[in-house]
Amino acid sequence: MTSEVTATDSASAQPGTPRRADEHDLVDSLVTALQERINSGEIPAGSWLRQEAVAKELGVSRMPVREALRQLQVRGTVELIANRGARVRLPSTRDIIEVYELHGILQGHAGAAAAELITTDQLERLAAAEAMFRVAVEDLRAADGDTSTAQHRWHEANTDFHLVIIEAGGNRHLAEVLENLHHKVPRNLTWIALGNDVRRLEKDAAEHAGILDAISRGDATAARDRLTEHVRRASDLLVRTVDEIAQDSTPRRR
Repeated sequence: MTSEVTATDSASAQPGTPRRADEHDLVDSLVTALQERINSGEIPAGSWLRQEAVAKELGVSRMPVREALRQLQVRGTVELIANRGARVRLPSTRDIIEVYELHGILQGHAGAAAAELITTDQLERLAAAEAMFRVAVEDLRAADGDTSTAQHRWHEANTDFHLVIIEAGGNRHLAEVLENLHHKVPRNLTWIALGNDVRRLEKDAAEHAGILDAISRGDATAARDRLTEHVRRASDLLVRTVDEIAQDSTPRRR
C-alpha cells in the first residue's frame, strides 16, 4: 500500500439478511491486517488510508473498512480527519513516555515472576531468542545496504523473547494489555532507532543477554531491574527518534 491511496471503491456488499457474526469477524480481520502493516512500517506514519482504496485492495465493501478505521482510531493508531480520511499517527513524545512507563512496570513484573516460575522448556526458548539477537547483529554487520534480513530476525527475536517471559510469568491477561500498548507505538519505529547502528543493536542484544542471565539464575530482583531499565532505554531512544522524524517532516520557512 502506498502512502496515499486513491483507488475507487470495490463492489458493494450483497443485499440480504445481515450476518452479524460474519461482519464482526471481517472487521476484526481488517483491523488485524492493517495494524500489522502499520506496525511493520509497510504503511508508515503519516500515510493516508482512503476507504475506497483499502476496500478495493482487500476485496471488501467500504462499510467494514470504515468500522475497522474507527477501531484503529480508538487504539490510537490512526486519526480520522473530517473530509479527508484516516491518517496513520506518528506517536508523540508524550505517547512514548507514558506508554513505555507502563510497559516498563508490566515487563518488570513479568520478568520477576518468570525468574521464579519459568520451566526448562521456556528457558530453552528464551535462550534461543536471545541467541537470535546476536545473529541479527551479524546480519546487520554483513548487510550491504539491505537490512531487511537483520530487521526480520531482530523482530522475531524480540517478539519471541518477550512473549516467553510473559508466558512464564503466568499472568494470562498481561499479554493482551501489553499488546494494546504496542499498538500505540509501531514496532518499526524501534528498528528505525536501532537498525542502522551496529553498536546500538549490540547494546540491545547485550541487554537481552543480561535479562536472560537474571531469569536463568532465578534472581527476580535483577530480572525486574534489568527489564525495567531495558524499557527505559528503549523509551529514551524512541523519543529522540520521533523528535528527529517530526523535525524532518516540518516544513522549513524560507
